[in-house]
Amino acid sequence: MVSVLHISDLHRDTGSALTTGSLLESLRLDRDRYVNDGFQKPDLAIVSGDVVCGVASNDADSDRALKAQYDEAEDFLIKLCDLFFGGDRERVIIAPGNHDVSHPHVLRSMTAEKLPSDAGKRAILAKQLAVEGTQYRWVWSDFALWRISNPECYKQRMEPFATFYKAFYRGKREYSLATEEQYAIHDFRELGVVVATLSSCCDNDLFNRSGRIHPDCIAGATREVAVQVRNGRIPIAVWHHNLAGGPKDSDYIDGEFLQSLMDGGFVIGLHGHQHRPQFLQRRFTADGKRQLAAISAGTLCGGPDSLPVGKKRAYNLVRIDIEARKCAVHVREMKNDAFSMPVWGEAYVPEFSGSSMEFTLDMQLLAVLGDSAASEASNQDVLGDSAASEASNLLGQQRERTAFEVAQKHPENEWARRVAVEALLRLDDWAEIRRFCATPQSSTELISLIEALYQLGDKVALREFIESEPVARNSDNAVQQSVAAARARLGERR
Repeated sequence: MVSVLHISDLHRDTGSALTTGSLLESLRLDRDRYVNDGFQKPDLAIVSGDVVCGVASNDADSDRALKAQYDEAEDFLIKLCDLFFGGDRERVIIAPGNHDVSHPHVLRSMTAEKLPSDAGKRAILAKQLAVEGTQYRWVWSDFALWRISNPECYKQRMEPFATFYKAFYRGKREYSLATEEQYAIHDFRELGVVVATLSSCCDNDLFNRSGRIHPDCIAGATREVAVQVRNGRIPIAVWHHNLAGGPKDSDYIDGEFLQSLMDGGFVIGLHGHQHRPQFLQRRFTADGKRQLAAISAGTLCGGPDSLPVGKKRAYNLVRIDIEARKCAVHVREMKNDAFSMPVWGEAYVPEFSGSSMEFTLDMQLLAVLGDSAASEASNQDVLGDSAASEASNLLGQQRERTAFEVAQKHPENEWARRVAVEALLRLDDWAEIRRFCATPQSSTELISLIEALYQLGDKVALREFIESEPVARNSDNAVQQSVAAARARLGERR
């Protein structure tokens, strides 16, 4: 079991009433509380961006003010590391957020442009504004056009963060100012996880608020974690921006990049930015099989004006069961109103119907086992993985019945069972699904059995099953939606 302290949106600011001492003590007391409740102490801390509050001016003191914020953030994270991880700074994993972009550098790199009087030129300019990586910015507050006239200065907008980053890791890690190199890999072989941090601040500044990750960063991350994934490590991606926004919002990231992450084997994504906890599962639409659990943390230090309506300061505890390939996110929120002296406890998240959400990690296991740890697997596991690989290839050839016959010979193998169920669903073989999934081994099998009982017209068995203990205690959101649909089909209301 691996326990991750997921914090985000620290917004450290020298003028904040929430001091480092008060914040650390509140986290220590809450750790004692959840450990007493049976939780494991965190093995890692992941910071998903907005380390500092940032400054929006370009006056004589702006650089000094920004450095002071980073000094405070560094002090907090060092003391957090000492408190939680015995001073091992590799256990604290940091990704940048939009507040970590130096606005003084942005302002110094730009010049105001005159709007062309010719309608045709204005139309061309409008298209250029919409192009990814454009040098132009439209500033609605000034109703004015700006252009990046000094690209080198613009690139330096991540320099204060890079200086902080290098200092925190004592020079063992450095943060590149080249956008195509702004990712990092943190491998924890002893824990069974590998973490890739990605900057969602490519082209991001105070005038262009949307998030974007440079494609070379995603390619580099998937390439570098490939060996660890093949050797059984659970891959986690970290970025800052949330994946959706309202019709008038622009400060979020297009979730299309998740397909590339999932194609590279990533199964967990951690982010922040929206200042509220959230859990999403997004399927890889190309084959409908792989999925990534996207988990958002609330803001750890945001003031009352930064909180969404009805939300409080919050952070996550993410618990990963390596052997069972299961995960749970537990949300802790501030329970009092004294923003300078927070007290934390279990949150209530409406979409969770409580404080936590559990789910299965959709790992695409590989038949070729490469390292010494994998070679110690039992012969039965190797045979099961090999059969699952063969069955998966048969599915790709639309030979569903043969795929099922191959996969069902290894019912103890999680991957083989997944392929077997997928084959039966494609065949609409509800009777065989009922037999094979009689004792569901996963949420997918549980949902498949609910559908099979309905399709076979056995309403008595369906009603008994959705009232059974395995279903009642399953907190997977997809399972609960399936149960609700079954009740509606049975004409029940709950």
